[in-house]
Amino acid sequence: MHPRVAIVPALNEEPSVGQSVAALLQCSAADCVIVVDDGSRDRTSARAKEAGATVIRMAKTVGKGAAVATGIARARKMAPALLVLADADLGPSAAEMASVVSAVVEGRGDMAVAGFPQPISSGGFGLVVGLAKRGVRQLAGLDLKWPLSGQRALLAEPFYEVFAGDGAHMPRLDRGFGLEVGLAIDWARAGYTIVEVPTNMTHRETGKDLAGICHRARQFVEVLEALTMRRR
Repeated sequence: MHPRVAIVPALNEEPSVGQSVAALLQCSAADCVIVVDDGSRDRTSARAKEAGATVIRMAKTVGKGAAVATGIARARKMAPALLVLADADLGPSAAEMASVVSAVVEGRGDMAVAGFPQPISSGGFGLVVGLAKRGVRQLAGLDLKWPLSGQRALLAEPFYEVFAGDGAHMPRLDRGFGLEVGLAIDWARAGYTIVEVPTNMTHRETGKDLAGICHRARQFVEVLEALTMRRR
């Protein structure tokens, strides 16, 4: 049994995934880290294993939502009390997840979401965050400052009840970047609480170049899909 199991989806994160895994383990945010390598073309899997993670390697890229669902399905076999979700690009700042986990352990919320400081550069356009905030407010009655944060700690037993999956026990999670918004809405609708915890975590920022614009466009579409499903 591992009381705290972290799931880290990773795609081509060789430079940072090892540091992220090590920080999660060293700060006691997790007793076990499962890295789901989402079809990387670099040494992401090797770096994660070297840092002490259990690695699941996908044969092809399936997207963040499916990668997280795969990791959480594996975690269930470990009978965790807490699930911890963290991105692979946090590096040493993943140690900040200790305060997020503490918020759940201390009973301040059934789910705790990490907040990030103001980004150094204004890489995003605010459209996706605004969409997510409005959607969560309208559909769940929650005012969240960081609705898209992928860094979360939550009680495992309620999670598996709310997000019961198919016969293979795969959780029902939204695809791609709709994951966090769908998770928050379904969690709140089931009667569980969410608390936000400001941190000093850092991660790779997306800019206003073509790659950044494509990234934001994909986020917008996937968040919109998650919201639309819940308006039916």
